[in-house]
Amino acid sequence: MAGGDEGVKLNQSVIKAITLLRATAADSEANISSLARTVGLPRATALRLIKTLEQEGFVLRPPGEERVLLGPELLRLARASDEQRLLQEVASPIVRELAEQVRETVTLSVVAADGGLDLVEQVDAPHQLRPRSWVGQRFPLHASASGKVLLSTRPETEVAEFLREPLPRYTAGTITTAAAMRVELQRIRTQGYAAARDEEEEGLTGIGVGIVLASGALAGVLTAAGPTQRLDGRRGRAAADQLRRGAARVAATLSGGRPRDALVGARAGVSG
Repeated sequence: MAGGDEGVKLNQSVIKAITLLRATAADSEANISSLARTVGLPRATALRLIKTLEQEGFVLRPPGEERVLLGPELLRLARASDEQRLLQEVASPIVRELAEQVRETVTLSVVAADGGLDLVEQVDAPHQLRPRSWVGQRFPLHASASGKVLLSTRPETEVAEFLREPLPRYTAGTITTAAAMRVELQRIRTQGYAAARDEEEEGLTGIGVGIVLASGALAGVLTAAGPTQRLDGRRGRAAADQLRRGAARVAATLSGGRPRDALVGARAGVSG
């Protein structure tokens, strides 16, 4: 709950209506009686709520049927809520805070519909020597922090399919074999972060942290990037801790305030 709202009582009628909507979504054969039982309401109270929601277009009852379905207005609102945009809105002020704390360039990448990562926001470091703008770009999964975070959360079948293809070499430090990449991904899962220095570009290091929702799904990645000589081992670990806290805040907000380790499966990574 937002700061200063702790003492505000919740509206029980709204809670009942939301519970009813969730029950409707979970049961394709839902009707007034079954919904009343599921929600724990008298049938008359459930009917009153359903009629109100129906009037607003949030549920509908097909003519001649007892069933209750989610309505067109609710579906329209759901389609209008772009997940990427919502994540960016929530994360944007945190990205700015992190750039001030870490004093390196911080970016936000979001998981796209095709399963890839789109970099949607970048706040530059207060240094003359800093990375160029990456907004709109995608990084190689095997040679970037964000990509490694994504790969470490993927099912084994998807990882195996990815590793069937050759892994291009960008620098002397790029991981190019399936065996080495499997070791790397296991290291990420075990120790909670991935390290990748000078793997996509010589002299470039970054720290990436996954934003993991309460459902366990990876929503995006926060990344701090800068020259390798600045993001050494000690500063890299410190940046990872700060990014981890920022990712946890984003994840908790997106999950309705239910905190979760924002780095389950893919915590911190380095490069890109």
